[in-house]
Amino acid sequence: MSTRPPVITDAAPSLDEEQAHRRRTYVILMVVHLIGFAASYPLYLWTPVAGVVAVVLTGVLPWIAVLLANAATRPRH
Repeated sequence: MSTRPPVITDAAPSLDEEQAHRRRTYVILMVVHLIGFAASYPLYLWTPVAGVVAVVLTGVLPWIAVLLANAATRPRH
């Protein structure tokens, strides 16, 4: 049985780094949601179908952002 010694590059990110990454992901998705939602009204005035499509596409982003922000990247003990 050969066991490999642990290498620093194999180490999981710290909890602080992991939380910061998840927070950044959440903020980026929510900014995209706000911009898309704000753009939906001018799109609706231009073409109603485009405005509705923008609302539908940006409407799922908060749900996706929460799922990604709460996703654990390491197993809990």
